[in-house]
Amino acid sequence: MKATIEIKSKIDELIHLLLTDGVQPSDLTDNIFLDDYSNISYRRQNQMIIGELVFKEEMVNKLVETKLRYYYNLDKKLLRIEEEIYKGTNVIWDRAITEANILDELLVLLTKSYDQEQISRFLSTLPSNLKAKIEKKVHSLIA
Repeated sequence: MKATIEIKSKIDELIHLLLTDGVQPSDLTDNIFLDDYSNISYRRQNQMIIGELVFKEEMVNKLVETKLRYYYNLDKKLLRIEEEIYKGTNVIWDRAITEANILDELLVLLTKSYDQEQISRFLSTLPSNLKAKIEKKVHSLIA
């Protein structure tokens, strides 16, 4: 019973990720009215839209300039968020990594609770793009 609830929760998490576009550029531009923001810009590059928001935030009792970079596909789906601070860049969120992690966790739960035939039936219900991403992983987990 607990495994079924966990599997359903992972499926819900995956569905939410797939159906949610993420924060939209138009919502982010409103931040320019906040005192801490000094620059907001967008550009088109390699079939992507990249938004950069520059603001100051207090860290260790001093103001530090921070740049957030938002990457979108042309369908306005947020793909990645990076933070540039102290000349270093950190990935805050990445759609592909998040999706892969959810799929990995789901597969572990499935292999603990179901046999190979049941897992194959489940996989047959997935959209082809997801199915292709996880079929190789399934065989390595089951083997």
